[in-house]
Amino acid sequence: FLLPGCVKKKPDYFPLTNGARRSMRIYSRRIVGSDTSETTRVRLVSVVQGKKQLPGIGLVWVIEVPRDSGRPSHVYFRKKKDEIVQIVFSKGRKPVKLHYLSLPLSQGDHWYDTESERELFEVVAKETVKLRAGTFPDCYKISVVSTTSNQATLEWFAPDVGPVKWKSRAVWFKDGVRHELVRSAVLVRYQVPAE
Repeated sequence: FLLPGCVKKKPDYFPLTNGARRSMRIYSRRIVGSDTSETTRVRLVSVVQGKKQLPGIGLVWVIEVPRDSGRPSHVYFRKKKDEIVQIVFSKGRKPVKLHYLSLPLSQGDHWYDTESERELFEVVAKETVKLRAGTFPDCYKISVVSTTSNQATLEWFAPDVGPVKWKSRAVWFKDGVRHELVRSAVLVRYQVPAE
């Protein structure tokens, strides 16, 4: 029961806090014909930079993604009551809005990323995820399947933490040779600055 005046806070499956940092252990296996290569490394994958006004787009959250080149890329999100929208730029630098998450998350829900239905998202389970970084109950497992290529991803979102784990697999043929890329990542550290 709740005391009068107390309101139970709804979990936030995609929290955005200035300065929040996420590090993950990332595994990659690349297969080209009969050759296989594997890598595993721990790296900082995102830093929330805060809100920024972008010309022609409006107010968005900016997430910096460090890269090996030393020059980071940036990902843009708009958080609404009923959805999380990711804004990406096409090759012509035109902004494209992708329906990233439908809120509130609920098992069985599904949606497409765009009107052209390139990727189908589906909330397939709610489960506990155990990692070295901790145990995360009530994680929503989301399947993302491309409708235009042989690629599929599973992502796990923890309440008040966000993405804690993902796996992806892509298969394609080039010059008659089969290529396969399998990647996975698990959270090893999530830091939110004290307010």
